[in-house]
Amino acid sequence: MLEPLFRCNLECAGCGKIQYPEEILNKRLSPEECFRAVDECGAPVVTIAGGEPLIHQEISEIVEGIVAKKKFVYLCTNAILLEKHLHRLKPSPYLTLSVHLDGLKEDHDRLVCRNGIFDVAVRAIKDAKSKGFKVTTNSTVFEGENPEDLHRFFDFVSTLKTDGMM
Repeated sequence: MLEPLFRCNLECAGCGKIQYPEEILNKRLSPEECFRAVDECGAPVVTIAGGEPLIHQEISEIVEGIVAKKKFVYLCTNAILLEKHLHRLKPSPYLTLSVHLDGLKEDHDRLVCRNGIFDVAVRAIKDAKSKGFKVTTNSTVFEGENPEDLHRFFDFVSTLKTDGMM
């Protein structure tokens, strides 16, 4: 897991990172620091998380550099900035965009504490797929979830033709 920053553009109910001190939230790893960490670790798969990685001004350089090392990259995102920045990334068999979805529209937007984010994420998934990117969804199932709602959610995600669900 590589976290080049902790800052996020959401304040999700289940995430404790929003409580970090400003000095931590403002810290960023440079591309060189990221590459050194990847080399030191030696793992064949690198999950880039955060915060929201697409906030990092050099994220495309970081992704490109890790992919060039023939490492499999999972770029985790809430997708708010994905459509805006998709042109900065290149489809690759080594790159998967992992879009966070926690339920259907009402549930997802409630859990991320902002209306409209579900629609943004779904639109970004479709856009990325149409441009040749591998896309998975990453979902958190909370205690007390209604099994029928989960079933409907996973059925819906299946219609998006993603490359997997986590």
